[in-house]
Amino acid sequence: MPKTTFPAEGARKEVVIHYDFIESLQFFLAGDYEEDENAGYLNKQKTIPQHMRRRGPSDQAPINVQGSTATYLVDPSLKSGNARPGIAFYMTTTPLSDIEEKRNFMYTGRWLDLHAVLSADIKFQTYVYLSNGGRHTIEPGGENG
Repeated sequence: MPKTTFPAEGARKEVVIHYDFIESLQFFLAGDYEEDENAGYLNKQKTIPQHMRRRGPSDQAPINVQGSTATYLVDPSLKSGNARPGIAFYMTTTPLSDIEEKRNFMYTGRWLDLHAVLSADIKFQTYVYLSNGGRHTIEPGGENG
């Protein structure tokens, strides 16, 4: 699923918007946003510190295990079932807008940060419906009700 990442800025933390088509995001936001490039897979290493291990539930004399390194695969294309990433929301233009449109999205991050991103670049007066049933009105120019 394509996505666009809005990096942390000031007090705002990173927020990622997932969509089916980049045109959906570009319809509502004035900025020239592009989808993130799909990163290739890579191998990473982590250090496992020395620790104690029991050989079974009733082991009264645990053994020491030496520290080591482990190599693991990071694959951004990994898909687990049919789950979609993030929290669902949709945006629709209000009756005061000149155009009628409704588009679905997903986001990862905090709603507070997504609201800041949308408020900064929204083109039309827009209703944002969250998955919990709430509706927010976002207006161009940062004047929100």
